[in-house]
Amino acid sequence: MGSLYLDRKNLALKLDGQALALYENDEKKGTVPLHLIDRVILRGNVQLESRILGALTERNIGLLVLSGRNTEATAMLASRSHSDALRRLGQYQAGLDEAGRCELARWLVLVKVRGQQRTLKQALAGRADLRYPLTTAIERMTRIIGQLREDSVGFSLEQLRGLEGAAAAAFFAGYTQLFAASLNFSGRYKRPPPDPVNVCLSLGYTLLHYDAVRACHIVGLDPMLGFFHDPHFGRESLACDLMEPLRPLVDQWVWGLFRERQLRPEHFSDDNGRCQMNKAGRQVFYGFYESHAAAARRLLRRYGYALAKRYKAVYEAS
Repeated sequence: MGSLYLDRKNLALKLDGQALALYENDEKKGTVPLHLIDRVILRGNVQLESRILGALTERNIGLLVLSGRNTEATAMLASRSHSDALRRLGQYQAGLDEAGRCELARWLVLVKVRGQQRTLKQALAGRADLRYPLTTAIERMTRIIGQLREDSVGFSLEQLRGLEGAAAAAFFAGYTQLFAASLNFSGRYKRPPPDPVNVCLSLGYTLLHYDAVRACHIVGLDPMLGFFHDPHFGRESLACDLMEPLRPLVDQWVWGLFRERQLRPEHFSDDNGRCQMNKAGRQVFYGFYESHAAAARRLLRRYGYALAKRYKAVYEAS
């Protein structure tokens, strides 16, 4: 099972028996059998028949629609949810347990910070010229990891968010040094992304977030109710939680794309302060993401199933 990326102007998608038929300027260009697809990612103004949504849902195929102007998701069709409603009942009960949320959040922050530190250590092994900024960032994160591992300390959610924010600041202080000055990457900026690295980070996080939403549905949990991220209107807070420990993977991938010069400045352009990646750059990025995403998707499902088991136990014990 694979992912189908459709990122082309004047493209229409129709259902042709047990396959998707692709039309460009009303001319049929080919078909893709549905049994080969696990998810469909559309970017821009791709037209599709309404019955395609039914066919995708029937076969549990996900759909993600990306904005043609930026890297954000504008619509998504996740998958059918797991039939065991007891998992969600337990999830709602656990959402009111501050101590239980803190326990999970502490684990989440610790795993994420370790992943960020591991990225900088890998960079340090090959960049002796950056020893000072990378070592400084690594040492700051070591102190944060030590705090998180102190069993005698009880953290509140706000304290854990503070430690996560401090670790992120330390990480990006070192991470920004890994990229050529010509990329103008000075830190994490989302809306709009002003440079090529931020464009790639945003796109990678968007794709990973969608995989996390799908994982929530597959295991039967409500993606809107998290334990680290508070409920927020329109935000899949649990999906945000599940993807946090895996963000360092996206950071590594983006660094690798520029380090190996698979992505270069000519793949990007400036639109009144908004950096955009062109079609050739997106093709490189999609291919790289898909070649590395399988392990991340397995981890997301593993985290999801562990949470579902925990939440069902909460309900059954009540």
